[in-house]
Amino acid sequence: MTDSSQNKVRLFIACEVPEEVQTTISGVIDDMQEYSENAVRWLKPEAVHVTLKFLGEVQQKKLPAIKMALGEAVMRHAPFNLELDNLGIFGGREGLRVMWVGIAGDVLRLEALVRDVNLALSVVGFEPERRPFRPHLTLGRVRDDVSTRQRAEIEVATGKVEVPPVNWRTSQISLMRSRLTPDGAMYDVVATFPLRMAHPVA
Repeated sequence: MTDSSQNKVRLFIACEVPEEVQTTISGVIDDMQEYSENAVRWLKPEAVHVTLKFLGEVQQKKLPAIKMALGEAVMRHAPFNLELDNLGIFGGREGLRVMWVGIAGDVLRLEALVRDVNLALSVVGFEPERRPFRPHLTLGRVRDDVSTRQRAEIEVATGKVEVPPVNWRTSQISLMRSRLTPDGAMYDVVATFPLRMAHPVA
């Protein structure tokens, strides 16, 4: 009897970032490590991306429909420019959970793309995201056993670290697979969808 979990993949849709952004993010993480010590599980810079929608565990047989939906979603969108903004947190000072860098630039065009992605995927059975879209690059997650006091100290430290100005052009979205390992999540590109083109490059 086949285990149904073996026929599933953990998927999300994202805009990947170029190497120069990864290099900048690496420097920001290095600066923050001086204040956070071992309290934060930092992402590898090459794993940083702008998440557009998380799909979760999906049956592999749904992949063709997802690819077709994403191909339709990007057709009306041209490439646009994004740039790094300031450091931010999720969870508040005492409940700090996630550290991130905000995204600026053509955010309205990014938001329009996210709306079309949600709309296209709703047709093939995925619920649209109800929470407001907050474009960001996740840098790290605070470990569960970190004290409230240390969380507050890390939050204060975010105001001491500057994010160097860097911008880039977003010209495609990617369907990504997430694999959970003892060393953290590993990401693989399943297919890419160039903006204003109907067919994925798999």
